[in-house]
Amino acid sequence: MYDPHAYLHSCICQFEQRIAMLEFKQCELEAENQRLKDQLQAQLKDHLDNQLKEKLNNYLADQKQTTPPNITYKIQELHVNELKGTLNIGLTSTATTEELHGMIDKLKTNQGHTAENMFFSQDSESS
Repeated sequence: MYDPHAYLHSCICQFEQRIAMLEFKQCELEAENQRLKDQLQAQLKDHLDNQLKEKLNNYLADQKQTTPPNITYKIQELHVNELKGTLNIGLTSTATTEELHGMIDKLKTNQGHTAENMFFSQDSESS
């Protein structure tokens, strides 16, 4: 005799088995998809690394082939026969602050003076 409840129960069991099989297949496909993604990323990274190394090697090869320009040093020699007195190199002053302010004021008011023609000392100021 035909039992509709038994038939429905067997159909439901078959559907549950099919669903479980499809879920298992889905997990397998997701794992395969992730493996392929990882493999593709590794291949892409290797490819980019190789391209970068090739460009770097080409750049370094070009740099090695360049010759530096000739470098000419111009050295002025100072021959001293006799050493007497004091040699002041740069801006040296033995003047007081007030004397320096006076020198600056003279330079501001009379533009004809140049620094090389100005020699101020305590002796010349007092005379």
